Parts: sequence; structure tokens; C-alpha cells
Amino acid sequence: MAQLRLEQRPELRQILTPKLIETLKLLILPKIELESKLQQELMENPMLEEKQQPPKEQTKQDAEIRQWKKLLDGLKISSTQLPRVEDDGEPDPLLFTKYQKTMYEDLTEQLAAASRDERTKKIGEFIIGNLDDRGFLNISIEQIRDSLISSGVLSPPPTLEEIEKALRVVQTLSPPGIAARNLQECFLLQLEDLDLKDSLAYYIVQHHFDDLKRKNIPQLAEHLGVSEDEVENAFEVLAHLSMFPAEGRGLTADIVEPDLAVFKDENGEWQVVYNDGNIPELSINKHYYSLLRSAKNLNEDAKKFLLQKLESAKWWIDALQQRKHTLISTMKAILNHQRDFFEIGPQNINPLKMETIADEIGVHPATISRVVRDKYVLTPFGTFPLRKFFTGGLSSDDGQEIATDRVKQRIREIIENEDTKKPYPDDKIAKILQSEGIKIARRTVAKYREQMGILPARMRKR
Repeated sequence: MAQLRLEQRPELRQILTPKLIETLKLLILPKIELESKLQQELMENPMLEEKQQPPKEQTKQDAEIRQWKKLLDGLKISSTQLPRVEDDGEPDPLLFTKYQKTMYEDLTEQLAAASRDERTKKIGEFIIGNLDDRGFLNISIEQIRDSLISSGVLSPPPTLEEIEKALRVVQTLSPPGIAARNLQECFLLQLEDLDLKDSLAYYIVQHHFDDLKRKNIPQLAEHLGVSEDEVENAFEVLAHLSMFPAEGRGLTADIVEPDLAVFKDENGEWQVVYNDGNIPELSINKHYYSLLRSAKNLNEDAKKFLLQKLESAKWWIDALQQRKHTLISTMKAILNHQRDFFEIGPQNINPLKMETIADEIGVHPATISRVVRDKYVLTPFGTFPLRKFFTGGLSSDDGQEIATDRVKQRIREIIENEDTKKPYPDDKIAKILQSEGIKIARRTVAKYREQMGILPARMRKR
């Protein structure tokens, strides 16, 4: 007869509380969406208020930073507008005109950076073009294959495996859950984005999705062999997920605003400014806090309400500070690695990996991926997405890496200076680059040329 016994076993579990999930989601939010979410919280939470700042003496540097913040405050700018520099080196004010970018444009830009395979990108673009307004993919893999075959876009015709591969790439793009084929897949993709693939919440969605509707916590806990508290925590995590991948954004338009500015002060030192325009410094409301402290004068419902709002207010104060610190630390680390970009111009970008920045500021690479998502920085050469500063590279003869953007720029220069009667074929351009110490193959030259929209030699001949 088996004996019952009580024993302790050490077990490693990945635990991500709902508050931490919200902190991560706040880090991902672009500035415009953050402002909207914060204003809503200020209206609904009596414990939270804007802190009144006492006037203080301003130094020259403070005044200079204040000018940049004033310039940044409320700017809505084009994420795709070509940057240019005026004669005096100051950013062109036309860079700050409003621009509406469709979700299709944003996703295709992300796709170009996420995959180097041309067939995968073409299939991915077709998938993006067939998303509905909520961000779901409502056609099957077989229908995608049949449509691509009938259109003759790809030769040879794509296989189902190729389409599945392209779909997986699209599903890694932002916002999390994009291109999901149903709500269950939408939840799973969002949980994967939050590094919760090994969590109880993920297991429940994957294997007990129908039970979510019934929300029978005791029965589910017994079936899974876990406590009811664990199931309730998993349900609370799921409550923070979005029902629609494109919720709040849609596939129609997206207005962006720079989160940071990088400029050189009068002493020749580079400065990083956080754009906190319309993001006030927060504090706890003293009146309601004093009411809570004299709890004997409150009924239980009022006390519970104020305690919940106090916890939410403290979280907002800490989360905004953490977001600001992480963004500034990331931008300063990028600045150190991309000094040539800021000193000379965008054509001088250097190879840089997210893992490098993550190690320097002491965070996980996934955090850097969230930080740069949908974030923009104003520079002396225009406004750029943060993800632009992370690029691969090619090897040179001296063992150094050269960023692909710089190689593309050099290819463009070679073609612009060629004899139009005898334009250079791709293999000739490859040999020129190799003579300059850049290790590159002919097919790589052809790929970069196509990405820049430059015609082959036979079609450039005049």
C-alpha cells in the first residue's frame, strides 16, 4: 500500500507578474500612445496627480536642453521622410511635418529588416497585404499558395513549407500577435513575445483554450495538478493580452513622434535628451493619501478602492522612471558605438548587435528589442527609428566589419560615377569593392542593388 508523505522539492519556474507584464508593455509603447494611456490614468485615478515643480535657476546647458525639449514637445514626424541637413547644420523644420504611415508600410519595413531571403519577403508581403483591419490573417496557407501560383510572382511556385516559414517571420513583427489566424494563436504569439512560452498561462491557452470561456478555475486546477491560485494568476496574465493584434493602431495610419533627441552642445559634447513633453512628472495626491491613512473614517469599499489606486499610482511613477532610464541608457550606448553616424552622417553607420548594447547596460537582449520597437530619435541629420542603428556587416581585409548600409552607399556611389555607355555589371562592382578591402560576392551586390531600387547594368546603359 502506497504511503502518503509531504516533501519539498526545489523547482525552477518562470514567473512574470501582471504588473511586470504591464511594465514591459509600457516600455514598448510609442510616445503618442503612452501620452494617451497616461492621461486616461490621471482622469481615473484620484491618487495620481501631476507634480508641481518649483522654479530653479537655469544654466546655459539647461536652457539649451529646454530649447530642444520645446522643439520636441508635441512633434508628429514622418518615420520614412528622407533626412537632410541645412547649411547651418540645424535640422530642417520640414522634418517635423505630420505624416500618416500605414500599418502595411510599417510591417513591410520590419519584414525587410527581419529577412534577407527574397522569396520569404515576397511571400511575407503578400501575407501582410491580406491582413484584415484587426491584424488577423483570414485566408489559409493553401489559399495563399494558390494565389501566388496564379499571379506568377514567384518562380518556381512556393511550397506550403515556404509559406509557413514566411508566416512565422511575419508573426515575429510588431505589434505582437500580428498575422494570427485565430484568437488562440494571437494569445500564444503575445505570450511568446513576453518570453512566457514556458508559463502556465501559455500551456492553458495551448491545450485548454476552450476551458478559458468557462473559466472553471477549481476544475482546471485539479486537471492540471496545480493550485487554484496559480490558475487565477495565469488568468490574470491572460487578461492583459489584446484581443486584436492591430488594436489601437489599425492597418490604416500611424503617426510617430521622436522619443529622444541627440545633439552637440556649445562645448562640443554630445547630449541625449528624453522627450518628456506631455508626460508630466507624477506624485501621490496628498489629500486622498491622508484620507487613506485615517482609515477608521472610511468604509471597507472606499478603503479597498483607495488602496488599489495607490498601488496603481506607485506603479505608474516607477514604470515611467524605468522607461526613461532604459531609453536614455540605450541611446547613450548606441551613441558611443555609432559616433561616426552622428559626427559625419548616416552613410557612416557601423555594424551593431542588440546583444552588445544589452550587455553594456545590463539588460536582456529582448529588452533592447522592446525598447527600439516603434521608437524614434531626432538627430542633426533628421529623424530615424532606433532599430536603424542595429545592422549587420561584411568583413574587410583587416578583420573589421563594415555595416551593410555603408556598403550599399558605396555601391550607389560606384554606379553614380560609372560610364553610362558601359555601366558596371554586378561582378565588376564586386571586384571594385574587393579591391577596397570589402569581402563581398556578386550575388550580394545584386541583392543590395535590388533593395535600393537600382536597375541592372543592361538596363542602365545609355
